[in-house]
Amino acid sequence: MSDKKNTLDMLKKPKNLSPRIKWLRDFYYKGRDREWNNEYLSFSTGEPWDLLYDMTINTITYEEVRGYRVTEDSAKQIGLSHVVRVPDGFYAQTIAERKAWFNKEVMLHHVPIEIFPGDLIAGGRFNLRVSHCLTKEETQEREEMLCGQNGFSPRCDEYNNRGFGNLGPAAGHLIPGHQKIIDFGLRSEYEYYEKLLSELSPQEREGAHGGQLRAMMTSCLMGKELAEKYADRCEELAPQANTQERKKELLEMAKMLRRVPWEPATNFWEAMLSLWIPHMLIMADENYPGAGTSFGNIDRYLYPYWKKSLEQGMDREFGKEILKCFFIHCNTAYDAAIQVGCNQGITAGYGQLFNFSGAGKGGVDVSNDLTMALFEVIDDMTPMLEPKPNVRLHRNTPDVVLDKVVDMVSHSQGAPFLINFDERAMAGMMREAKEGHVEKLINEDNVFEYASVGCMENTMVGNDRSETVNCNVVLVKAVELALGDGKDLVDHYDFAGKPYPIRQDGPKTGDPRDFKDFEQFYRAFEEQIKFVIKKSVDLYNLGDLMRARYSPTPFLSVLVKGCAEKGKDIVEGGAELRFCTIEGVAFATTVDSLLAVKYLVYDEKICTMDELLTALKANWEGYEVLQAIAKNKAPKYGRDDDEADALAKRIMDLWTAECWKYRTVGSDEQFRPGMLSWNYWVTYAGITFATPDGRKRGQFLSNAICPSNGADINGPTANANSVGKALGGKDWEAGDFEHYKNSLPNGASHTITFNPTVLRDPEHKKKFKTFLKGYIENGGTALQINILDVDMLKDAQEHPEDYSTLLVRVTGYNAYFTSIGKELQNEIIARESHQKF
Repeated sequence: MSDKKNTLDMLKKPKNLSPRIKWLRDFYYKGRDREWNNEYLSFSTGEPWDLLYDMTINTITYEEVRGYRVTEDSAKQIGLSHVVRVPDGFYAQTIAERKAWFNKEVMLHHVPIEIFPGDLIAGGRFNLRVSHCLTKEETQEREEMLCGQNGFSPRCDEYNNRGFGNLGPAAGHLIPGHQKIIDFGLRSEYEYYEKLLSELSPQEREGAHGGQLRAMMTSCLMGKELAEKYADRCEELAPQANTQERKKELLEMAKMLRRVPWEPATNFWEAMLSLWIPHMLIMADENYPGAGTSFGNIDRYLYPYWKKSLEQGMDREFGKEILKCFFIHCNTAYDAAIQVGCNQGITAGYGQLFNFSGAGKGGVDVSNDLTMALFEVIDDMTPMLEPKPNVRLHRNTPDVVLDKVVDMVSHSQGAPFLINFDERAMAGMMREAKEGHVEKLINEDNVFEYASVGCMENTMVGNDRSETVNCNVVLVKAVELALGDGKDLVDHYDFAGKPYPIRQDGPKTGDPRDFKDFEQFYRAFEEQIKFVIKKSVDLYNLGDLMRARYSPTPFLSVLVKGCAEKGKDIVEGGAELRFCTIEGVAFATTVDSLLAVKYLVYDEKICTMDELLTALKANWEGYEVLQAIAKNKAPKYGRDDDEADALAKRIMDLWTAECWKYRTVGSDEQFRPGMLSWNYWVTYAGITFATPDGRKRGQFLSNAICPSNGADINGPTANANSVGKALGGKDWEAGDFEHYKNSLPNGASHTITFNPTVLRDPEHKKKFKTFLKGYIENGGTALQINILDVDMLKDAQEHPEDYSTLLVRVTGYNAYFTSIGKELQNEIIARESHQKF
């Protein structure tokens, strides 16, 4: 019993919570037992053809593809009990104008206006499924593109089932221009659009350009009028307040809400209200909660307001209470699935991320007192999933920040934040500027303004729609096609369990039994990887075109520079910077498979290609000796082995170069490469053929840019060095940024797990700090750290009721261990146990 108590005592617990924050936090974790929640609210026009669920933005979750009709019909039935009557002439307007009107009507007159007891942030309900506002003809056209015989949905299903990956135009995953609303207010945007509208020709004014501007003006007014509704509610509650202090807070908040976000903020509290209300309306606009809609470098643009308020007498602890209320509001995104989801809807998928600390122009550290306050708030509130903090480290990070990072990592079971490494990340952004021909928009004068979305994906801020999770391509599929002369090597099955016919899908690259050397095999792989990327782009473009035509998000467009000037919604390509990321999945599995083919067949001649093909088709059954050699003798990526890492870089250069060749057709976005596997290395384990590295079908693939489980036998420094070399290493003559090179502008998720003993005392913490400094020089773009005890994890599997708040780092995100499913739990246990393969 004492051992179990000691294990439970190791769990990170919140601390330094005022009665206000403790009540709000405890209230949130009551889940379904709460009197209030932010679950989906559905509203319809009442038309029989009306649609309320946007499958277009959900195909990256392949389970949603299969359940589309059920979800759509359920939303429609609920919506029919909440009908919003549209005015005459409604359908003569552009779709953007219709959506703006409908969303404004719903948010102002149909969604409840509530303030939590003691809360310092207004705005509670935003999880919506509302009408697409399409005509009958538009609905029919969209449905044919989505679900027709050759439609996007069935093609995505086959693409997934045959192990290529998944794709689709996802919501969110960008950093809106919150600073301009905080600094100047929605009123300045409204007046700007009004001016642009007046300068259009009569024909333009009545057309799509004018319609977009009018939709954005309506959206600005929605923000103003919704804030006023919350002001009214504060004034209604004030006489009922339990204390004079609370009455004063409510009246003060009412006063502020009559100013912001319409007018510029004048203090920190107003700035936080100006941050939250537009953020909430973006999520309502996209009808998808959270979705990587991130806050950017929050301690930079909020610091002037923090500093001013402190100078004017704001108590620092009160400022932190405002931040803590903001944290709790972000978590209510999970209420969308509170009635139907595991763990009361709390998963890990929403990723409302913010960055803090980091390098400014010239490499000068920009950390300030708000940075340190955020560290304190994170430490006090952890474990809590949202918002997801990402601390930026760089060469000139001061010791006070590094020491704080090490200290907080040491006592949090799943590190409370992700770590971005500025120099390597900025090298990727500079590579993007060159390859995307946008040097005027990303350059050495502003690249330090980059930030991360979702998990750790890097973008610019306020003018950038860099879709960061939309195309998830299983790179090792190209190995299967190379081994099969352009055909699947093994059977793949549809949802009903029927095998797809094995056909000539990829290019004919020759029977691998006839290849004379590894270079010939590599050339076959090269042709297949080009095919896989092209196939993915072509399919993605159908979804992109659908969203551009039928799914405008006019309020989001208000916060993205370029949309007003072009008269285009953000989904049509209105943003100044437009990229779409192809995420490479199973990179190390791909590298190790090629290394194994080279070692087994060509270098050491341990087996023939025919024998290897037979073993793979048999899932290694009966070939255990050969499998053991593939696992334990063949070279592996992740060991700081120059030869293995050189092949990793060669493969990296190959597939990333292919990404830059293509653009989307609906939104005119440039494809770019990244490496965030989310949970796909588990999802595709059973779909992906047995691979030459010794992995059996059903065993996990490698995660993002990480080495395969158990392959990194030379320690974390060797692991990090391999990652840095795969990304490009350093080039003292031709670096992308300074002498750093980076092939992945979107970033690369890298997770390393350490036992708690690694940070057990000051000496070990000092060594870990040295490791982080070394990572800045030679590692990747983003590091996720788990400090986990394997016995705790095993006990949590057996007794989940005792570990409801146990956080773990999965890949670019953290999650509650008891809610992620046994497959992922086992993967994390295996990772911590350092079990090989």
